[in-house]
Amino acid sequence: MTTEAAGQLFLVECYLPGAAADEVAAAMGAVVAASRGTAAFVCCLAIPGDDTYFCLFSDGTPDHLGRTFRRAGVPFERIVEATRVGPDVVEAAFARQGEQCATRRA
Repeated sequence: MTTEAAGQLFLVECYLPGAAADEVAAAMGAVVAASRGTAAFVCCLAIPGDDTYFCLFSDGTPDHLGRTFRRAGVPFERIVEATRVGPDVVEAAFARQGEQCATRRA
């Protein structure tokens, strides 16, 4: 089963109205630079139709990430703890239900 054994994960919810992909990338770059190496940027899931961006970080704390985003000048709505659910966890759940799961493509 896939779990996040090392460190914690935090999801930072951002609204960046009208931001283009390069502007979002620049904002995330500013956040990474402002973190001073204390929280690792994992990824950013963009939902441009809603002007919403979900940024995933490992380690750090919500307070630290909040200060980091403010220092970088990137607005955010909230910071919450997150858990990664890998394909093996989904497949195991389907197996317990006696069904097949097509989470991986050939």
